Amino acid sequence: MEWLWYVLLIGGCSAIVVGVVASRIIAKKKGKPSCDCGCSGCSACAYCKQAKEKKENK
Repeated sequence: MEWLWYVLLIGGCSAIVVGVVASRIIAKKKGKPSCDCGCSGCSACAYCKQAKEKKENK
C-alpha cells in the first residue's frame, strides 16, 4: 500500500510540471513575455515594450 502514495506523489508532481509548461507555451503563443512583469527595469523590458506597442497598434 505504501507504493500507492509514491505513485500519487509522482503523478501530482508530474501534473504540476505539465501545467506550468503548458501555461508558458500558451502565454508565448499569445505574445506575452515569460516574466509577466510590469516592466519596471526587468531584463525582459525591451520585449515587453515591443509587445505593448504591437497591441496598441492593432
